[in-house]
Amino acid sequence: MKINYTKIWSGNKKVLFDESLSQYRIEIEKINVKNEYRFYLLERGQFTSYFKQDILNIVSFKKLNRTYHNNKNLQQYYTWLIDLCKQEKIFHIVFTSTGQYWHPDFLKQLKKHWITIALSTADDDYWRINYCSLPRTKYYDYHFYVWVMYDKSWKTIADKLREYWWNPVRVPLWARADHISKIERERDIDVVYIWNVNPRKLFRLSKLKRHFGDRLKLYWWQWNWDWKSLKGILYKIANKIFRLWYIEAISDEKLIEIYSRAKIGFNMHLVPWKWPSNSRMYELPCNKIMQLCDNVLGLSRIFDVWKEVVWYDWIDDAIQKIEYYLKHDDERRKIANAWYEKAIKQYKAENMYKTILGTVFEN
Repeated sequence: MKINYTKIWSGNKKVLFDESLSQYRIEIEKINVKNEYRFYLLERGQFTSYFKQDILNIVSFKKLNRTYHNNKNLQQYYTWLIDLCKQEKIFHIVFTSTGQYWHPDFLKQLKKHWITIALSTADDDYWRINYCSLPRTKYYDYHFYVWVMYDKSWKTIADKLREYWWNPVRVPLWARADHISKIERERDIDVVYIWNVNPRKLFRLSKLKRHFGDRLKLYWWQWNWDWKSLKGILYKIANKIFRLWYIEAISDEKLIEIYSRAKIGFNMHLVPWKWPSNSRMYELPCNKIMQLCDNVLGLSRIFDVWKEVVWYDWIDDAIQKIEYYLKHDDERRKIANAWYEKAIKQYKAENMYKTILGTVFEN
């Protein structure tokens, strides 16, 4: 079996990732100015093809264990991956697959070859962390996580991970360099919400749209539905029920244009008390947009609420606060600028990679 991977840059510090870093090439080049790192990027589709994923693209431990013992191709893939590490003298691996495709027996074999292995997860909500990460976090040297809150009792994801293992490291989500506008424009859009398709948010968005009308602009980013598919048809039906009107799918280029014109950025999570952490949390302030977000428990652990971000309890509360800050533009700008100064320095993808690489190589 041949392992499909891409090797980029030629530094002495070698590290293997199980995802493509191509969309973050700008950020990687910034932290690799001395050309000290050499990255090996696995072709994710090669190893995911061995598994039957559930609707959330996750492989449960039960499914992983069954596949590991019954699929000789997967066993061979693991063996060849170890051989690749030995051949290229790779002693650091960062697995970023939230879906969890790495069997404990394979991870134990890596450690026998003195390879440092880290897990970096981006979707560790209350359900996923129990379903995916917790059963396997103990097999890694480091666990980099994104979310903040685990449950309503003020327990954090870090608190929960420490019950199973001692070395969790929080790495916040970030704003991509190509999602930050460098052009100052007239801010002629009152409220904007750019999101991926998720039917569970339709009711809340519908209420906002009915109140603000054309003052609220809704866009799809990373549109992943075919209008003629079952999902597309169901969305059309839901759209008529919830009256969201037409929602435009936009490109990365259009996204930063919209961000540069927006005054207030609306943000919400599927379950308001969970997390908070999504790309919008960091892209909005990096584009000098005042953000209105749910989840005061988590927000207060990241930002200074009311000075850097505005919190809302439910949609009616959000509507009142949006109207207030649209009428008090000086206060809106003050909040947007305060968060911008922090976010533009701290919450970029290059900082996330600095944290991960610095941890696995220096400790």
